[in-house]
Amino acid sequence: MVARHKHVQPLMGPEKAFGHAFRAVREEKGISQEQVSLWADCDRTTVSLIERGLVSTKLETVVKICKAIKALPSDVMRRMEKSRFYR
Repeated sequence: MVARHKHVQPLMGPEKAFGHAFRAVREEKGISQEQVSLWADCDRTTVSLIERGLVSTKLETVVKICKAIKALPSDVMRRMEKSRFYR
């Protein structure tokens, strides 16, 4: 019997595109996931899950993490729409 490995990270979609866009902005600003989690009052693993597109986060959390990196949510969303992962 051949074991099949389950792919756990999404290949496409809005969550993946948002996470990709958010990570790009965060890294451009030189801010770590740990700093985002402290400033947004959330767990670092939550930031990681968002960036990898594994969760569909609440709007409240989107606003908090964007404020933590001093970016407008609308700017991150515009970047998301240009992402190769967005459909």
